[in-house]
Amino acid sequence: MARIVIPGAGIGGMSMAYEMHSAARAEDRITVVSKDANFHFVPSNSKTGVRSITTTW
Repeated sequence: MARIVIPGAGIGGMSMAYEMHSAARAEDRITVVSKDANFHFVPSNSKTGVRSITTTW
């Protein structure tokens, strides 16, 4: 099992987490570390409107 730590929960960190989730094995664990206590995700409104975003996790 690999433990993957991604520093930063901004656009780059979340993009990396998404890509790593696709490439990681089922037993691997991904942790995103942020300086903030709360995390607010705002999806891409243009892609959400035309349903071109699919979520897998």
